Order: sequence, then C-alpha cells, then structure tokens
Amino acid sequence: MEYRSEKVGSSPDDVLKSILVTGQERPLPEVVARDFDAELVQRHNLLTVIGPRRAGKTFACYQMMRFLRDRGVGRERMLYLNLEDERLTPPDSAFLSRLLDTHTELFGTDFSQPFFCFVDEIQNVPAWSKWARRVTDEFPRLHLVLTGSSSKLLSTEIATELRGRSLSITILPYSFREYLRARGIEPGDLRTLGHSRRNLSIRKAFQEYRTQGGFPGVVGKPDRAEILQQYYRTMFLRDLVDRHGIRNSTLYDQFLKIALGRFGSLVSVSNLANSLPPTGPGCSKNTLVEYLDHAVDAFLLQLVPRFSTKVTEHIRHPRKLYAVDTGLLDAVRFSMSDDRGRVLENMVALELRRRNGDLFHFHDTVECDFVVMDRAKCQSAIQVCWDLSATRTMDRELTGLVIAMESFKLKEGLILTESIHEDLKVEGKAVRVRPFWLWALEKE
Repeated sequence: MEYRSEKVGSSPDDVLKSILVTGQERPLPEVVARDFDAELVQRHNLLTVIGPRRAGKTFACYQMMRFLRDRGVGRERMLYLNLEDERLTPPDSAFLSRLLDTHTELFGTDFSQPFFCFVDEIQNVPAWSKWARRVTDEFPRLHLVLTGSSSKLLSTEIATELRGRSLSITILPYSFREYLRARGIEPGDLRTLGHSRRNLSIRKAFQEYRTQGGFPGVVGKPDRAEILQQYYRTMFLRDLVDRHGIRNSTLYDQFLKIALGRFGSLVSVSNLANSLPPTGPGCSKNTLVEYLDHAVDAFLLQLVPRFSTKVTEHIRHPRKLYAVDTGLLDAVRFSMSDDRGRVLENMVALELRRRNGDLFHFHDTVECDFVVMDRAKCQSAIQVCWDLSATRTMDRELTGLVIAMESFKLKEGLILTESIHEDLKVEGKAVRVRPFWLWALEKE
C-alpha cells in the first residue's frame, strides 16, 4: 500500500506515524456542544457517528475526546485519524490492521486499560466492519468510534458483521437550539421567553436560521451562499457520483435539482422523470430509483412516507421530500421568497428527524403534515403553516389535524407557525399553536 507525502522518501509507516504524533501534539479544538450524550463513548465499545458531509461529525468526535480529557483520560489513550487526510491514498484493510500496532509502537498503548479510537470517514475502507469486529473482540476495553457520510453504514456492513453491537449517533446540521449556542445567544427560561426582550433577538435569529440553515461552517459567514454551493458540489461528486460510479453525472445533476425543487411536496420517481428535459439520453425508472436512494443514503434528501398499516402502501404511495438543510436549498435554487410555508415544513421535518421518531405524513379526506410514531403507537400529530390569519387557512389546518387526532385517539395536537402562540379547543380536543422557534427550543 502507498501513501502520498510531501516529504520525498517517506515510507508508508513514517507517514502514518507522523500523522499520529501530530494528532497527539495538537490541542483539541474548541467545539460548539451538540445535543447528544458524550458519555456514550464510555458506555459502548462501538459507536457510529453518521450524517451528511460538513455537518459536524469530526467535531462530535472532538466533543467526546474533550469529555474524556475532562474526566482524566490522557491523550495517549485516544487515537484520532481522518481517512480523508490528503497524505493518504485510499487506505485498505491492511492499513487498518496496522493502525493500532503503530500507535502501540509510538506510545506503548496498554489495551488492558480503556482505549478510545476515533476513525473519520470509515466507509473509505473496504471491509472495514470485519476489522471493527476483530479488534473489538480482541481488545474488550477498546472503544471504537467510527464516522461516515452514508446511512447504510448501519444497515449493510454493521448488520452483517456486527449484529447489534453498535449504537448510532446521527449528526445533522445545527438544530435551532445548537444554532443559538453557536451564535452565543442564550434563550433562558422558555416559560417567559414569549414575553421578554429576548423574544426579539430569538425571532431575528430564527429568520436568519431559516435562510442560512445550520451547517456549522457557514454560521456568521458573509459568503455563505458560495460555501454552501461548494458543499453541494462536493456531496454530489464524492458522495454520489464517485461513490456509486455514476456515469451520466449531467443527468443525475438535473434529476437532483428537480427533486430539490419539489421539497415539501409529494414526489414519485414517475413524476420526477416526467420533469426531466426531453433531450439527451434516456434513463430507466430503475436508474432513477437508484439515484433517489443514493441521495437519501448521503443524507442530501429525506423521504417521508404516507402512513398506512400496510407496508406495501408505504412503497406504493408518493412520499414527501425534504432537503437536509434550508440554507443549502437557498444556495442551489434561484429563489425561496414565495416558499416560506414549505421552508418551515422542511425545518420541522428535520427537527422531528433529530428527535428520532418514525415519521409519516397522514392523508384521509384531508392531509395532516406529520404523524410521529413510536413502536406502532402515534405520539403526536403536527400541522405546519406559516400564517394562520386567514379563516379558510385556519379551518383547513384544524380539519386535517383533528381528523388525524381522531384516527390515532390523540387528546392533543400541534400547529407550528411563524409567530402565533395560543391554545385552542376544537371538538373537545386541545390544539396548541406555537411558533417554530419556541417549539424547537423545548426539550423533546
């Protein structure tokens, strides 16, 4: 195996040693705390951290390393390696096999004590799960943290080799709570937020978050559109075209742009295919199904199925499509000025995904935007509407919500808006109407 190095004559092992030594000497960077339990790194021997590129997976590792350091774990008992380091060619399984041995040679690693190994972008190594299984068997006190920008990091390799040994953390772009933390804004007591001066600063931050999105690298940056466009190009080329060997990248780009333009709407492969330009090479529906699946796997898109007690109905009906970040949408589309309601709905879909429920849209005679399920039991029904001031709009949203509540025997429903805060009684049922920004700051 070969490594790239700017130093002429460096052997592969010398390059690896240099990377590990430099990593030990470099101070841990400051982090904006993400809302996951860093203590999980001590409680589990295998953690996977998954999410889209540039959403903060690396800094989630640093957050866990700082947690360990603050509890007395020395840096010599922590290893961090990014497999996308430009000094390395794409590593293979033999490289992974040498990793722990090289660290032991350098630092005298004692594996009878807890040792924490963080490996970024593990999907770059074929058969990585076999290595993970072997080393966690061989070293019972090894804690392995693996990151990747593929949701199938869980469903394929781990399901085959590790069979339930791992726990997963999903890192998406900042939630609104995390966005305020990154901006240094403290919301304080939510019970009084609606009536305090802080309300104005929180609402202003919400409007910025709506258009800028939550990718950590663009917070407070004046050139955020250019940065986000670069993120999109990198995700498209590296996580879609290169990873899956896409030959017709032009067609794929057109397909994705059309799909992103349908955010917040019902989509199917057929109606997306009908929107493709009539000129150019043809493309089968099976290929478009794969295109859509790859974009979901890379976290670029989220598809929410229609609720049904029959699994086949989930597949047959069109699904609602949402993007990974509203700022990214703003950067790759021409305009979002008339899409405030759909943007808000996209924000709600992302927040609900962070809260880990099984998410569906509901349709009977009318629609309810979201129902959240947990083990076949409905936990909540939610409508999203930017402005409820028109009587017709209010009636439509309440009708869809109440029908969903009746279907699932819920006593309370929720409507999320831009600014309205009130409590209603409709046909004997409680309906909370809340601003998104207030709801997003509440605990799950």
